[in-house]
Amino acid sequence: MKKTLIAIGVLLTSITCFAQEAPADNKNDTQPATANVAEQLKPIEQGEQYGVLPFEPSPDKEVVEFFSFNCPSCFKFESEYHATDAIAKALPNGTKFKRYHLENFGPLAKELAEAWAVANVLGIEDKVSDALYKAVQTERKLKTADDIKAVFADLGVDAEQFDKTKQSFLVKAFMTQQTEAYNQLTPESIPTVVVNRKFFVNSRGLNTKNTTDYVKDYARVTAYLVDLDPHVKVENDKKTESEEQNN
Repeated sequence: MKKTLIAIGVLLTSITCFAQEAPADNKNDTQPATANVAEQLKPIEQGEQYGVLPFEPSPDKEVVEFFSFNCPSCFKFESEYHATDAIAKALPNGTKFKRYHLENFGPLAKELAEAWAVANVLGIEDKVSDALYKAVQTERKLKTADDIKAVFADLGVDAEQFDKTKQSFLVKAFMTQQTEAYNQLTPESIPTVVVNRKFFVNSRGLNTKNTTDYVKDYARVTAYLVDLDPHVKVENDKKTESEEQNN
């Protein structure tokens, strides 16, 4: 199964590719967008800004972002570009936005994934995200599981509450969902955004003129994919294949 997904590696943006394809920082990034930016955006098309995954779509509208606190590109994507916030704000009403931490990427990966589950159960995802990214990417002070607890302690969650929450049913359920999502979608790179478990955003096809336009386009494409009917798309693909065979 893993080999099959690797074969469609173009579906998911690699860490290296993200660093290359994302817009370079420049002094124009903070300038306001011009009034006709919307007119300059390319139409959203399969094979350009997004691709299709070989899975049945989720029953509910959802967006899943795979990331890791150990990933420099994820750190830039969320903390510097604020792309995660932009995506969340652009989503249609009723869309579930889930963020899952990889359990097999970098030091203390499993412990960080559990910490992310604890943060979700306690409802302090934003605070924990900022603090853990800072501890890992900026201060580089996470060496043990106790160091993770220390980060939570600074946020008002002592070691006892952390351990108790980690052993709770809700955290275990979150970890199960996180693991199952990874095992099904098997992202070969991060950050990766998957929509309705059927589509993925291809950052290479986005507007990379500057960071501001890149983030806006990322959010635009994600929101578009939420409402894209996967069943209609499949039928269109089958029709196209049939026409090609007849010709």
